[in-house]
Amino acid sequence: MQNPWTSLPATVPYVLPSDAYLLHAFNARASMANRYDTSLFPEPYFGSLDAPVVVLNLNPGLSSDDAAVHAKSEFAAMSRSSLVHELKPYPFLHLQPKVLSPGGRWWRQRTRELISDVGFDAVAHGLGCIQFSPYHSEQYAAASPRFPSQEYNFHLVRNAMARGAEIVVMRSFSLWMDAIPELANYSRLHRGSNPRAPFISRGNLKSAYEVISRRLRTVPDQY
Repeated sequence: MQNPWTSLPATVPYVLPSDAYLLHAFNARASMANRYDTSLFPEPYFGSLDAPVVVLNLNPGLSSDDAAVHAKSEFAAMSRSSLVHELKPYPFLHLQPKVLSPGGRWWRQRTRELISDVGFDAVAHGLGCIQFSPYHSEQYAAASPRFPSQEYNFHLVRNAMARGAEIVVMRSFSLWMDAIPELANYSRLHRGSNPRAPFISRGNLKSAYEVISRRLRTVPDQY
């Protein structure tokens, strides 16, 4: 399947042409909390296409610091590289040796225990994330439209299943099951106990945490 994010506009608004009509129509009637911020680079996914562990999230959040970070040339270049699967040497946009963004702080917190157990490089190279919706908002609205670009995200999930990746649903289990019904019967599917605090930790993932840790411990030998 062709990656639609190669067509992201060079300037604001950062909305794919295929998504534009639905997004702008939604924003016109949505509350400020639910409205998508099109001045920020979309984040439909990050991480290696071969990641042995893939987490499924809802959509990128919105911080008061995001605008300043996304305006920096270094972060903009990394965001665009991530969208076309060419970000190196650390393919997970928000797990870089230097914390560059509010998203970086968020992901460092959620993976703190995992990084402590298996090492930063193993997590930064071996973890992938796929968002249900690619655009930033303060809160996700149940009435949000299904954008055409999301089909590529679902394609990436199916590819992860085909290669036997461990898949962890961090948030919005029902949305993911509705979009990809075959996930329900996938033998390597895991679900945290607290979607409101989706930490990749023993407390949240229980026995699945050890499965994930074992997969990531093999990653340094692959790079």
